[in-house]
Amino acid sequence: ILYIETSRPRLEGEKARLVSPVFSVAPKNPYGATNTAYCFSFYYHMYGQHIGSLNVYLRLKGQTAIENPLWSSSGNKGQHWNQARVNINPPTSFQLIFEGIRGPGIEGDIAIDDVSIVEGECMKSDQPANNLRSGAVGTLAHIRLIPVIILMSVLSHQR
Repeated sequence: ILYIETSRPRLEGEKARLVSPVFSVAPKNPYGATNTAYCFSFYYHMYGQHIGSLNVYLRLKGQTAIENPLWSSSGNKGQHWNQARVNINPPTSFQLIFEGIRGPGIEGDIAIDDVSIVEGECMKSDQPANNLRSGAVGTLAHIRLIPVIILMSVLSHQR
């Protein structure tokens, strides 16, 4: 689990980012087909009256300055976990970037958990997480869990 703390001395608009390792896409098949589909999935919790936003970007290998928006949510989502599922078709190796942005006050924490990438398209899109293990896609052999042991650091606020 990763958690973004919004208490003081954090200021409105400050960002915390988590950048994944580089993921290699499946090699081309003998017929030249590319862009293997992947299901990118994670659980998120956004609770409090001062929630900012949670954004996810895709960065292709060799394009360090370009971050393509994949998913975004803002505002209070209640005291439950939700699951986000996004189909991605990267043409080359890629990274995923989570970005949490602090809202206007101290009551607005954001957390993410159980981040995975599964070869193949998602079966369903975003949904509340009634059962954290229901609706799994693919088999365990095809799941790549992103190590979520890196602490998110708050980027320095521009003064």
